[in-house]
Order: sequence, then structure tokens, then C-alpha cells
Amino acid sequence: MTETKKRDKSKKRTVIINAALDIFVTMGYELASMDRIAEKAGVSKKTVYNHFDSKENLFEIIVDNLLSERQNLKTIIYDANKSLEEQLIEFAESEIFLIDSPSRLELSRFLTTTFLSDLEFQRRIVAKYPPVYNMLIDWLKEAEHDGRLKMDNTLVAGRIFYALVIGSITWPALFTDGIDKQVIKPILSELIAVFLARYANNE
Repeated sequence: MTETKKRDKSKKRTVIINAALDIFVTMGYELASMDRIAEKAGVSKKTVYNHFDSKENLFEIIVDNLLSERQNLKTIIYDANKSLEEQLIEFAESEIFLIDSPSRLELSRFLTTTFLSDLEFQRRIVAKYPPVYNMLIDWLKEAEHDGRLKMDNTLVAGRIFYALVIGSITWPALFTDGIDKQVIKPILSELIAVFLARYANNE
């Protein structure tokens, strides 16, 4: 396959994914069809099937893309030369990524309702990725080993951190018009201060 054909194929695949995302979000999974997706993408139904085996396969790839991007953002290595606040903000922002653009916010809303109505699908998708706390747990252990944090249970501490982020920022955004980064900035600073008030090693 020539380089030009590869680029054209990749571009067409992206167009189909974007069209499918719009159809899934606006119509819901059940009403979405490969015919509607093909029409939205401006391609034939055969072209859609040349790229994706089924509607389920296409939907899972959309979810995979979103969660893979978030997972890459979570790859944060402990840095003794940076403040704890600065590094914890990076973890928080990897979670806020799911809701910090209109398209991702709509997809996150859609996924929330889909996951709640189909727990088996939710388990299958989520099982493809490391547990959401893994990278943070490793970071917490490094910070504790460096003497900057003090915890009885790192898993509990990690879950509390994400609970603070999700409860203060993610869930409110899902049920409103989204987030204003200037509005959530002091909220983010405050929740990190609360977390460090409990776990920072001041000895």
C-alpha cells in the first residue's frame, strides 16, 4: 500500500469514528446504526464495514481511544524536585480530561449512562486498562519513600484523592454545562490542600 493510500485510509477511518461519535451521543447506542453512521460520514456502508466489523466494534474503539488518551496522561513519574501540589494537579487533570471539551463531556455522559445500564459491557471495557489508581499508587509510594507523605494505606489514600476530584469536579460537570477551568482552579487547589493536610508528612 502506498503512503498516499495509507493516509487516505487513516483519514477516512477518522471521519467514520467522528461521525459515529456524533451519532452515538445524539441518538444513543440502540438507535445508532451503521447506515446512519455511513450517511453522517459521507461514505458507503461497505466502507464503514471495511474499517469496522460491527457497530459494537466501532463503539468499543471510540471508548478505547478516549480511555487510552486518559491512561497516557496518567503516566506521571514521581519527581522529588517538584512540589507535591504540582504533581497531584497532573493526576487530577488526567481525570478532568474526560470532561474538559464539549465532545469528551458528551461522550462521558453517554458512557456513564451506558455503563450503568450494561454492567457487563462496562466490565469488559474497563478490564482492558490497568486499574485507575495504579499509577497514583506507585506515585504515592515513591513520595512516601521520599519522606514527603505518610499513609497507613496507599490504596485508601489513592481512592480518597480520586473521590475528591470526581465528587468535586467530574460529577457536577456531567450534570451541568461542563466546566470552566477558571472556576474549578480554586476548587482543585482546595481539594489538594485537603488531601495533603491529611497525608503530608510534617514531621
